[in-house]
Amino acid sequence: MKKKVPVFLLFLVLSGSLVLSGASYAADIAIIDFADEWTQVAAVGPCLDEYGYEYDDITNDVAGGTLKLAGYKLLFMSAMYTNNAALHQSVDDNANVIQDFVKQGGIVIEPTQADQNEANVDWLPNGLVCVRSDPDPSAFVIEEPEHPVFNTPNRLREDDLTGWGHQNWPSGWEVIASQSGFDVLMTEAGTGKPIIMEAKFGEGMFVMMCMAPDKYHIAGNDDETMEGAGKLFQNIMSTWYDAFSAVAPDDKLTATWGELKTKT
Repeated sequence: MKKKVPVFLLFLVLSGSLVLSGASYAADIAIIDFADEWTQVAAVGPCLDEYGYEYDDITNDVAGGTLKLAGYKLLFMSAMYTNNAALHQSVDDNANVIQDFVKQGGIVIEPTQADQNEANVDWLPNGLVCVRSDPDPSAFVIEEPEHPVFNTPNRLREDDLTGWGHQNWPSGWEVIASQSGFDVLMTEAGTGKPIIMEAKFGEGMFVMMCMAPDKYHIAGNDDETMEGAGKLFQNIMSTWYDAFSAVAPDDKLTATWGELKTKT
């Protein structure tokens, strides 16, 4: 499935000067999307459609055991996709593909999964650990308030992320009970359990969450939930796709947060 992509503004640092030029992107986003038993919507695709991103939906291929990421810059897995046993097993079986993709500069984003489907994220490389567990959080502390995911294009603070709901669940879905190797960007208020975190690996990045901005934007209980989740989804794409895509891997000069994070 391919969708029309907008023309983005590309900032290049040339000879010490910041130059503005236009750039259009091909389909370099791959998604794994699934309508889980709770939200009953496959939501990454509709969110990307709404915000004008082109993508390839590789869900059926992955369910069949094939995960090919050559030519992509971002793999966005839907919240609760591991509710599908075939998708879950295929992703685990293709751990080396995912790790090589990120090592070479790709970005992998995994919003929350139900802990009964995927507690420990088995496909992460050695040195990175992410284990999710209950309870479902409703209040948060932003640990890195200047990080672009809370500022670009929408300024988000703790109050903007509370009060969401889907059925009887609050803003967050699970917490990260234990982790290793990640930079923690946001935690659950009171417990300090991670909610959003990122980790550099090679030239790329792993992003793990205990929120479902895709599902909540499409199937939230109310307008506040859908609007807030949509803003977070926009910020996620701006931070971990637009910033990394703005400069090709062979280009050595950049002024983006994402590129700076992978060089430190």
